[in-house]
Amino acid sequence: MSAINKNFSSGAAKYDNVAYIQPLVAARLAAKIDGGPRRILEIGCGTGALSLHLAKIFPDAELILTDISLPMLEICKAKLNGRGKFIIMDGERPDTTIGQFDLITSSLAMQWFKDLPRSLCQLKDLLRPGGKFVFATLGKDSFKEWRMLLKKYNLSSGLHHYPDLLTFPWPSGSTSRMEEEFLTENHSSGTAFLKTLKAIGAATPRSGYKPLPTGALKTALLDTRGGFIVTYHILYGFIEA
Repeated sequence: MSAINKNFSSGAAKYDNVAYIQPLVAARLAAKIDGGPRRILEIGCGTGALSLHLAKIFPDAELILTDISLPMLEICKAKLNGRGKFIIMDGERPDTTIGQFDLITSSLAMQWFKDLPRSLCQLKDLLRPGGKFVFATLGKDSFKEWRMLLKKYNLSSGLHHYPDLLTFPWPSGSTSRMEEEFLTENHSSGTAFLKTLKAIGAATPRSGYKPLPTGALKTALLDTRGGFIVTYHILYGFIEA
């Protein structure tokens, strides 16, 4: 089991009680999806924030809902009362035997992909002619406040390297466009921010990162005792085959 899978599985039971930005983005992403897809694939469905919207908006569509975490899938399945087909799958390495889709969608899951360009190409290839891939992922300015805080103390951040809107690795042979949005989340302190990430299973550092010395981290966190605001840089992507 990968570290990402392990962390999200352990955070599944309390995810909905802690996550704030995630369901908000899922709702906004759902509002951007149009057309009448007959077959839909969701990548990284988690506990079902986007899945519930898909089931409501497209009641007659076949839903294939996937995630790397079995506990997340089980919660999603319960919310949807079994509506759809639930598959354990790593969206970064999609199963090509599941057929093609009119719509592929994903909300705040793709930032965990190690090889985003390759994964985008593989997912695009699962689209039927005229099919759409509509997604939300984190952009490069996400959590900029945390990065700036650590930089002030000459400390490195374990955050992943998120893509830039202007240099996004679009797959060839498709029509694509991007929208962006900046959302903020208030925390009582930097410590509370870190605890929230851990609680929802999103605290897995990038590969090769070495944890900060405890003393140095505590010193940096003292600066945030009066409150800590973090920015989510959201990229909404649209790909048409």
